[in-house]
Amino acid sequence: MASYQVPTETRLPMPHQEPPRRSIRTLKDLVVRIVWLAVGLALVFIPQLPMSAVLIMKKEHHPASTPVFIALLVLMIVLYGGAIWAVRRLIRQYTSQPLVRRWEARDWLYLGVGYLVMLGTKLLLIPFYTGTSGEKMTQNDAAIQALLKNGNQMVIMIVLMTVFAAPIIEEMVFRGYVMTAFYTKNPIWPILISGILFGAVHRNDNLAGTLIYVVLGMILAYVYRRTGNMGVNIGLHFLNNAPMLLIGLQMLK
Repeated sequence: MASYQVPTETRLPMPHQEPPRRSIRTLKDLVVRIVWLAVGLALVFIPQLPMSAVLIMKKEHHPASTPVFIALLVLMIVLYGGAIWAVRRLIRQYTSQPLVRRWEARDWLYLGVGYLVMLGTKLLLIPFYTGTSGEKMTQNDAAIQALLKNGNQMVIMIVLMTVFAAPIIEEMVFRGYVMTAFYTKNPIWPILISGILFGAVHRNDNLAGTLIYVVLGMILAYVYRRTGNMGVNIGLHFLNNAPMLLIGLQMLK
């Protein structure tokens, strides 16, 4: 299957309607893809270990010195870089299409409309979550807000993770890998898998809270299926995360 090339015609094709290089043919092949998915999920969390180390030192009343913090911050960046490289290698097993391509008019359209749909989803579902849990924000958002209160070192790491690293690595795993390795002609199945996994890793004890992330994950998966451009998904994820973080930072003042 040839790599996707941006056409010159006015009407653009749907690049991600094209099946992957290797479709699922045997049970063994399916198991292998599930194992690689588990690896991808681990790569989402492993780069957060340096941040956990900084938090532990803070909780034990022995804050990391500046040199130690810089070393852990660099390690975090290196781990995220390695994770992104590794997930890209996983995706390339199943497709020769580029993950990011030159943006076209429809990409900007999906970015704008996608963000409005995600915003509308949260406006509809968060009141339902609040009514069933008594909380104003999901446990995932509350956890991030709590971490921001642990000093400037943690703020720097949270900003790096939430605004920059998470949109890239999570989109590559939950959309790039899932939507490619588990491709089906009927898009509902990989979209559903992507949404469920996305909701599962953004842990919430309340089902309504999990549902918010499931629906957001499905919206992101649909956008990737329609555009085949990981840049659009990363942009959407950034737009979703940044306002929440800005509110959290404002609350620290």
